[in-house]
Amino acid sequence: MFERFDPDARAAVMHARDEASRAGKREIGTEHLLLGLLSRPGHASAALTAAGADAGDLREQIAPDNEGPPASSAAGQPGPEQPGTQHPADDLPMTHRARHAMQLALQATQRLRHRHISSGHLLLGIIEQPDSGAVRALSVAGIQVGALRADVLQRMTSGSGPSRARI
Repeated sequence: MFERFDPDARAAVMHARDEASRAGKREIGTEHLLLGLLSRPGHASAALTAAGADAGDLREQIAPDNEGPPASSAAGQPGPEQPGTQHPADDLPMTHRARHAMQLALQATQRLRHRHISSGHLLLGIIEQPDSGAVRALSVAGIQVGALRADVLQRMTSGSGPSRARI
């Protein structure tokens, strides 16, 4: 599926892997994808910034494990990781919700009849899951998801800013 990703969306996913790794997580969650989207120019970053999203504030909101199993697990499993333990970014799988966000991004791309998945499509996939760590962090930060959805859709379909469909 990544061959259909625009450079902005691909870079956001790579940054999400770095965010998860730095946080000592074993999986990339929607909250890491959200931080990845904020780190790179694109429709998603522009809409998030316009809504008042701040990477530092969101990082604080997601510091407690909002999605997926904690780094330490139940009895019989390895214990907690030491602070600063890093995973190779390329080895981190995605949580179920993060994988589902990718599927929803592809569906949004098809619904809008775009050729490639942009950061905006990825943001739409993330916010379509109201119980995700990313949406909870946005809500705690006072960002209205409905308004965010409308803004990113407007940015993607207006033809301004980053290319919305590439051949």
